[in-house]
Amino acid sequence: MNNQFIKHYIQFEEDGLNPTEVSVMSHLYNYGELSIRNNWIKNGMVFVKYLRESLANQINVSKDTITRTVQALEEKGWIIAQRQRNAATVYFLPKYQSDSLVRKTQIASPENANCNQNYTDFNHIHSNTVNTGNDVQATPVVDRVQQWAKATKQKVGLTFTSIQAIQKFCKNNVEKCKQVVRIILNARNSVAKANRLVKQPVAQFESNQNIINGLAQQLEHIFSYAVKLPQSNYAGYVTNALKAYFTAAFGLETKPVAVKPTIKATKFNDGKKRIHEELPEWAQDGYEFKADESVDMNKKAKLESIILSL
Repeated sequence: MNNQFIKHYIQFEEDGLNPTEVSVMSHLYNYGELSIRNNWIKNGMVFVKYLRESLANQINVSKDTITRTVQALEEKGWIIAQRQRNAATVYFLPKYQSDSLVRKTQIASPENANCNQNYTDFNHIHSNTVNTGNDVQATPVVDRVQQWAKATKQKVGLTFTSIQAIQKFCKNNVEKCKQVVRIILNARNSVAKANRLVKQPVAQFESNQNIINGLAQQLEHIFSYAVKLPQSNYAGYVTNALKAYFTAAFGLETKPVAVKPTIKATKFNDGKKRIHEELPEWAQDGYEFKADESVDMNKKAKLESIILSL
């Protein structure tokens, strides 16, 4: 009876993956060389296809465990899963890099094929190749995270320090980084729309000095709490926290006026004193504001002139 063994990748353990994650990654990486020979490479990344049920059966765990493990591996940046209805999930392996991807060669024998299938170079996780015909040409591909960061700075206007805070929270998972940027934009747009500041300079990342100087620090503070929340709950917390931040950054936050009532003691005929509180006139119902008629018109004119000059 022939037994088929899956190569165990120690690098996964050294990078902190738990036993189930190591097992899933080992099964996915085992088909890496086969994917290369079949030209299963897209956007510079090798991909494999696997049914969740097959992974569960081979690793002897439940399908729910596979689902949770895949989500965890996505968050850690090891895989990018594209789920398909009634079909095998496509798993992109952004860190996969074998010798076949960095040198032009042809597999000469079954012995070489077995050796190649069991070899993965983790020291070159940021370079991949594209197939340009019969030969595999060694062509470096720009790191996806750096490419995303550059595009986000240009198109959205976030500073690199803010982008770095997002990358750290998302553990360099580009898809999750994009989701977090959408949350930030939605929170900003919600506050801007509610206060009629859409497309105004004060609501733009690149022109509001409060945001330029403070957003990165605020994101790190928010993320320090968000990492403790379940994945399904962090979006709501981050959104609400950012709405409060943008309200202050836009200069919309007002300090509440403390209404301090006047306390009076009245002595009645029975000799007892009774304490009652009386609100100031301006805080009582029916109060009507009356402008101060003793305004210095010269000072008012100078003030209006200064405001216009600003």
